[in-house]
Amino acid sequence: MKERRPISMGQRWRRISTLSVDDQSLELALASLPSIRNPRIAILPGSIKSEMEGVMGSINEVSIHVPRLPNKIWSQVVRVMRRSASMQEALRMGRVPRSFDRLIARISGETISPESRRVSSACTCGAPESPCRHVLALHELFARRLDEKPWELLTLRGVDLRQLLEDAAKELHGVNLPPLAFGAREEPVLFPEGEDGDLDTVLTPGQVSSLLGRQQVALIEELTAAIEAYASLPTVQAED
Repeated sequence: MKERRPISMGQRWRRISTLSVDDQSLELALASLPSIRNPRIAILPGSIKSEMEGVMGSINEVSIHVPRLPNKIWSQVVRVMRRSASMQEALRMGRVPRSFDRLIARISGETISPESRRVSSACTCGAPESPCRHVLALHELFARRLDEKPWELLTLRGVDLRQLLEDAAKELHGVNLPPLAFGAREEPVLFPEGEDGDLDTVLTPGQVSSLLGRQQVALIEELTAAIEAYASLPTVQAED
């Protein structure tokens, strides 16, 4: 049986950017890449910007825009990241593990890769076709960058990776989750890690409680209340 290789971030971006593009337009855009001299590309939170110089010296300003991931998700993301040593290690090395993508999908309702309909673009060339060949060329250049630097997709989506890792490594009193059972390094609900891993955005109530550490806290509170209630019962004297 042939082993399936995981899809790279670059390949995933190509799927998004060419979803509604016909083959001829894509071929023309790719053919024009060698004629684009010194493309200067800036990856910013929410946008990719570039100045492309053509063979005749003309310069076009090209941009691609995507929505940032919502700020409200990061406190929960950090709490769950503390449950996965391998996830933190991968992110420190500049990789984006599938488990992290699953985590973002289940907390925010969307994956790290934006939906095609939420990606917009602009170019100063004035060409009637949309997207123009400059925009398609920029998509391809970004996809090639992602094959070498997958973490740049996190930058584009507004993720402060350094701060995220620092927060996940902090030992905060009263905030840390209970240790995983049997000395495990990973929270089982975050896996499988493979390419075909489920990216469903729905978690069961029990899984949510496990990820955020609520299950153990509630259990401890119930046990404490039961012990206190038992201790407060009147003592029954044994009859002679």
